Amino acid sequence: MKKVALFIFLTFAAAACSKPDESRETYYNPIVKPENENRILDLSYGNDPAQKMDLYLPAGRQTDKTKVFIIIHGGGWYTGDKVDVENQVFLLRNTFPDCAIANINYRLATAESLGFPKQINDLQQAVSYLNAKYTDYHIGRQYAMLGVSAGAHLAMLYGYKYNLGNQVKAICSIVGPADFSDPNYEQNALFSNGVNYLVGSYAHYSENPSLYNAASPVKQITSASPKTIMFYGNADPLVPETQIELLKNKLDQYNVYNESYVYDVGHANWTPDQFNDINLHIAEFFKSKF
Repeated sequence: MKKVALFIFLTFAAAACSKPDESRETYYNPIVKPENENRILDLSYGNDPAQKMDLYLPAGRQTDKTKVFIIIHGGGWYTGDKVDVENQVFLLRNTFPDCAIANINYRLATAESLGFPKQINDLQQAVSYLNAKYTDYHIGRQYAMLGVSAGAHLAMLYGYKYNLGNQVKAICSIVGPADFSDPNYEQNALFSNGVNYLVGSYAHYSENPSLYNAASPVKQITSASPKTIMFYGNADPLVPETQIELLKNKLDQYNVYNESYVYDVGHANWTPDQFNDINLHIAEFFKSKF
C-alpha cells in the first residue's frame, strides 16, 4: 500500500508541477482500432469553438463495455480550461488503464451569457456525442464524472438532475458548490464573483430562490442519484464548510452511497500529504463503486 500511495502522489505531483504542453498535437485518426491506444485532442462535440474535449482511448477497449471518465475543470464558471486538470487525467490514466477519459471544455460564462443552463447543456451535448460515437470509439456508455470547484458543481448538477438513463454511475466532487440556499453564502465572495456569472447579478438568494434552487445540486438529489465522493476544506473562503454537511445529509436522506472528507485547508490548496490522501480515496472509490 505504501508503494501504491507513493506512486499516486508522485504521478499527481509531477503533473501538477508541470506546465501545460504547448506543443500538443491536434489530430484525428478516422480508423480508431480498439487494439491500439489512441489520443484525440481538441475533438469537437458541438458547433461552438469552446465545445471540445480531449479523448483518451485505452488499448484493448471493448464496445459497450469500456467505462468512461468525464473530467470537468473549474474556474468560477467564467474562466478555466481543460489543461488545468491534466493532472487528474494523468492520475486516472495510470490508475485505471482500461478506462477511457474525456477531458472537456465548455462555454464559459460572461455577464451577457450566463453559465446556467448553457454549461449543463454542454455536458448533455458531450455525453450525447459520446453515446452516438460509442461504436466508432469502441467504448461503453457508463460514465463517472470528476469535477473541481465549478466543474464539481456542474458534475453534481448534471448527475443529480440531467442524468437520463442513469448513465452516470459515480461522481467525485472536489470543493464543489452544492447548495446556494446555504445562509453561509451570504456576504460570500462567491456570490459577488462566480455565482453572478452562473445565474445573474443577485445580491442574495432570497431575490430569486427558484433560480438558485434550480442551479443547486443538493435540491436535485433523489434515491437514483449517483454514488458520490466529496472533498472540502474547513477554511475555504469560497465554498463554506457547511456545504459538505448539506450535501451529505441529503444523500443520506435518500440512501445514496457517499463518502465525505474535510481537510484543514482553503480552496483546494492541498498539502502534499493531503494530495496523496485525496488521490488514494479517489482511486479506491472508483475501483469499488464504478
